[in-house]
Amino acid sequence: MKIDSIIRGPLLNPRGPGTVDYFPDGAIVGDDRGKIVAVGAWDEISLQFASAAARVRAADGWIMPPMLDAHIHIPQHPIRGRFVEGITGSPEGGPLLAGLNRNVFPAEGRCGDPKIAERVIDDFLADTLAHGVIGGAAYQTVHTAATRAALERLPPEWSVGLVMMQRFCPDYLRTDEANLDRDVAELAGDFGSRLIVTDRFAGTVDSPLRRHGVVLAERHGLRMQTHLNEQFIEKAWVESLYPNAASYTDVYRQDGLLRRAAILAHCVRMRSDEFDLVEAAAADGAAVAHCPVSNTLLGSGVMPLDEIVARGIPYALCTDVGASPTTSLLCEMLQFLRVHRGRSQAATPQEALYRVTLAPAKILGLTDRLGSFAPGKDLTYIEVAGGSNAFRSSEANRAILEGVLESSDADLDRYSPSGELGSAIAKLAKVGLPVAAELSALTADVEQTAAAFDDKISRVIVAGRQVLPRP
Repeated sequence: MKIDSIIRGPLLNPRGPGTVDYFPDGAIVGDDRGKIVAVGAWDEISLQFASAAARVRAADGWIMPPMLDAHIHIPQHPIRGRFVEGITGSPEGGPLLAGLNRNVFPAEGRCGDPKIAERVIDDFLADTLAHGVIGGAAYQTVHTAATRAALERLPPEWSVGLVMMQRFCPDYLRTDEANLDRDVAELAGDFGSRLIVTDRFAGTVDSPLRRHGVVLAERHGLRMQTHLNEQFIEKAWVESLYPNAASYTDVYRQDGLLRRAAILAHCVRMRSDEFDLVEAAAADGAAVAHCPVSNTLLGSGVMPLDEIVARGIPYALCTDVGASPTTSLLCEMLQFLRVHRGRSQAATPQEALYRVTLAPAKILGLTDRLGSFAPGKDLTYIEVAGGSNAFRSSEANRAILEGVLESSDADLDRYSPSGELGSAIAKLAKVGLPVAAELSALTADVEQTAAAFDDKISRVIVAGRQVLPRP
């Protein structure tokens, strides 16, 4: 083993919920195998590795672990930010269901063409990498060939879901139930646990198909993922379809999905008894995908963060592209801080950073290599440009907010209960907002933020190999 590189700069290393070690002048040392040898303050590193001083490189910004997105839709990448395009006011079924029918399903249907699917996957990979996201858990479509292409073309840090649905959706997007056993067996045989059995949501999947999916997940040792309680109208509709279930969440309990380490997206409109079920399911590996940008832009609401935290339910910040206009998890971090401003003490910059790095690594079973820096882990990191004045701070929260996110307390205060956008957020949290004038100010703010994060990632290193910019 030989020292191959020493990277010096302001360094952020997540340790646990709401805890990040910050070295204003830090360093990370890598060997010729692409592994981390040491990480910490430059004063200590420089003494320990003085003989390798010639190999020191100044970082092009903030050094931090790469990000992981545990809830994102590959086929919606071409329409990111246009989920509710052409929809105004309060459509029947709500903006979520209207957007699915008008914009999302046609986009997903196009991935039935293998050439289109491959192009979408390649664009998705390039864009996520450009935003410092190197893996996660993605939804593909009902098409087995498109799911196989995603598993083949994406790095192994990505898990991918073959989507199941067979009702209240176009005929061209119905699961091939006759061949589902064969398709799952072949994909699981080739890609193992990277395959996720994916229940679109309880509206488009009935109990027999869901239970079949649970059986397949159990047979092949796979986890599952789905959507849960995103909007009030969706919740009421789903519960009307299952009169024998106590709640939307109870549908998934009855059918066994909660036993399969389920990644549950959104969990915005939850009752206490539903949180009881998710808390119990967390013992089997269940986790929540929290998507503040999507929940804002679709007018869905604000996830009850304090309830999640109090119950110890694992969660990660995720983009939910295409409802989000960007694959940037930095944008997601900032929206997380905004919508919970003055409403939850848990929403700190350190918490936000943890929830896009180490938290999803734990959820996805990748902590042996990713999520934080430690000797023996892969030499995998990103460099984030901006906010040089915050280098002088020894306080991690300020470094993350002003440095990495290039924001401020004044910006966050606009979203607080007494701020200029506070009343809109209060209504969003309580009843949701229609796709209309009430949502326009929030939408404009998010879109401006998303654009500002497009060029923030200056370098991506994976296992000691530079992948961005391409050598």
